[in-house]
Order: sequence, then structure tokens, then C-alpha cells
Amino acid sequence: MKKLFIINALILTSTMACAQPEMDCDLYPDQQSSPYLLPYQVGEAFPVVVSTGHYRASNQGVGLYAIDFDMPIGTKIVASRAGEVVAVRETFHDGNGKDLEENYVFIRHSDGTIARYFHLTHNGALVNEGDKVKAGDLIAISGDTGQTLSQHLHFDVQQCGPNLPPGYNKLPCGQTIPVTFKNTSSHSCGLEEGVSYKAL
Repeated sequence: MKKLFIINALILTSTMACAQPEMDCDLYPDQQSSPYLLPYQVGEAFPVVVSTGHYRASNQGVGLYAIDFDMPIGTKIVASRAGEVVAVRETFHDGNGKDLEENYVFIRHSDGTIARYFHLTHNGALVNEGDKVKAGDLIAISGDTGQTLSQHLHFDVQQCGPNLPPGYNKLPCGQTIPVTFKNTSSHSCGLEEGVSYKAL
């Protein structure tokens, strides 16, 4: 009986160590007044495969508000918010499976935050550094570059930047912020993992 108790305690301790932090819904901005659109074209819908799973206790919550959208290679990606393109990389090939070798587009908004669009396909950037874009403008084609388990678009908004490799996620700029998207169904506490969201 004592041995069984110790095993159960170890399992519980291990589970608690890996548990995701509870989300504070009050941190999410009002959806109706959000400046963000879903990062894909109107009429399309994609499921969220990871919403808070990027969190690591060891890195002070960097990546906490990152979102992964499950989508096939070749999906058209749009700017989620107006801004200026501040970083582009499109040299890597799909399926390379290497950490820090993903293609991306970074866009800086008027408040200094940076939207990051990761895992784009080879030559999949449709904008250049210095370009000004409006929310909804076509900016890239999705892919499967970098260290991924499946093809998807990784989207997040950092509080400043751009953070370029190899220091993508260093604080303070690496801290992601909670966002809501005004052109989809209600999500007052952020997008839910396993739910498909249609861009309206």
C-alpha cells in the first residue's frame, strides 16, 4: 500500500509540474473592438491545435499566448493587423524538421507589438521588409518548415521586437500577449484548442 501511495504521489507531482497555467480571461481584450483578424482568408476555417501548449515554466511564460492553426501547405496567409513588415525569411524547405530553421514574416504594429507568422513554405513570403500592409492583405503561403510535428501556421504577437534568430523568445520582447479576433465566433478567453474557427 505504501509503495502504491508513493507511485501515485510521483505521478501527481509529475503531472502538476507539467500542468498548464490557468488562463486569466480578464487579460484578453474585447473581441468586438479588437484590431486583429484571423490570419487567413474570409470564408476559410482551421482548427486550433495548440493554444497555450507553448508555455514552459522554465522560460517565464514566453510563448504562452501562441496559437497554432492546423492547415495544409499552400494556404494563403493574411495580415492579422495593419503594420510594417520588419523581417522576412523564406529560404528553408518544407519538412526539414530543424529547430530555428523555419520561414517567417514579422509585422510591427502601430503600438510597437510584433505579429509573427511561422513555418511558411519555401519562397512563401509575398511581402518584403519595409512593406506597409493593411489587415487582410495577403502576405504569405503556409508551409511546414522548422521543427514541427505537422503542417501548421504558428501565430503569436510579441510585446516588442523584432526578435530575430537565434533569440526569438528572449525577454522582454519574447513575451507574447493575449489577442482576440474580431472576425470569428465568440472567444472571450482566447481561441480554444480543438475548435475550428471560420474567418467571417
